Amino acid sequence: MAERDRPMVRHAVAQPFIALLLLLYSSTTHSFASTRTACKRSLQQTISAHSKYQNNNFNSTSVISRRSSITSSIAIASSCFFFPQLSSSAADIEGATTKEPQQSRGSVTIPLQYEPKLCAYTVSYVVGDTKFGAIVDTGSPFLVVPQTSCRPDYKWGCYRAEESQPSGLEPTYERFVGNEGMMEWREGKFSFPDSISNLSNFESLFPQSSSMIFGVVSESLLDGTGGLFLGLVKETNSWIRPSFLGQSDVSAFSVDLRQREGLNKSLTLFGGIRQPDNPSRSPSHAITLVRDLNKRFGDATIHYVGVASSLIVNGYNLATTSRRSKIYVIFDTGCSGMSISTSLFNERYSIARKRKENNLWGNVELQFNTASGGVASLNAKKPLTTTLDDRPWGKKLDGHLIVLGLAFLEGHEMT
Repeated sequence: MAERDRPMVRHAVAQPFIALLLLLYSSTTHSFASTRTACKRSLQQTISAHSKYQNNNFNSTSVISRRSSITSSIAIASSCFFFPQLSSSAADIEGATTKEPQQSRGSVTIPLQYEPKLCAYTVSYVVGDTKFGAIVDTGSPFLVVPQTSCRPDYKWGCYRAEESQPSGLEPTYERFVGNEGMMEWREGKFSFPDSISNLSNFESLFPQSSSMIFGVVSESLLDGTGGLFLGLVKETNSWIRPSFLGQSDVSAFSVDLRQREGLNKSLTLFGGIRQPDNPSRSPSHAITLVRDLNKRFGDATIHYVGVASSLIVNGYNLATTSRRSKIYVIFDTGCSGMSISTSLFNERYSIARKRKENNLWGNVELQFNTASGGVASLNAKKPLTTTLDDRPWGKKLDGHLIVLGLAFLEGHEMT
């Protein structure tokens, strides 16, 4: 498959089993370009970085076994659940309390397709009268289609301008994976052709489906490593173009990556707030999600972010959250492995040399404190790891940033 024939993917690896429940709210949003670019940086750049360590007597960790707001929370049992809480206001990020869940107003379930060449899960949808494919992405906000020459060998969809109309929004200049180009914004019909639901459920969740705003990704943005994403981040700053879920009445979603006999891995969108059917998934067992990256550090997209209590690599406690220094973790299904702050990457390299370790990122574990006082862990073996700028949105973080991908989320249901 030619490089531009693949939807954009962020490279890195896979392993565990998780369940994530994201309750979404309509208000402001966050910036996605920086973390998206960092996690989807050129594979060549990533491999050259690992080659450097290999030349220093380390075994390469670039083994790709798979691919590589308001306050919220994540509950964990044998699986892990992000269970966002509703706070009194969009600005209130401390001490938010969970409100009684509403009865679900129906749901739409869409099967996921694993693409080995992308190391990613993709979903199909229709814009206008044309079917498109894109990577399911909890790290970006938009519905997009590719501006391609409609070649027969291009499997991700053929954009036809006559099937949509101008949205009235000015084009924007975007940067994905080091590629730069213009994004045109148009309006058109939208649907999920393979969804497992009745028409009334879809219409209740997408009352604006006859005129959804979407981005047309220019070919310059599709060059090299990269492609299309179906963004599931609902909230962004007001100056950002409309998000996909921001144009819907979807209030929660679930990405189910569990391997179960007779059942497909799937994306389910819910109306209302779904009541967990297992007490262990209740908010008392949840990890609080925060808006710090948006409120304090300039992230224009309200990513799904938790604070890890510690990062343990090969049995060594590499970093710990304190009052003055936090480990911020973005949960991102569009990333295959893990991206971390450059300073933390360099510190890990120095420690590994001193300890004469054979693998730079052999066994990686992130621990999170739960609301009930317990500890939840996410683990991965040899996740392909790339670096992030220590100032991803221009302001220096008071701690570290990690983008956590499918290496840690595979095998879990995320709600």
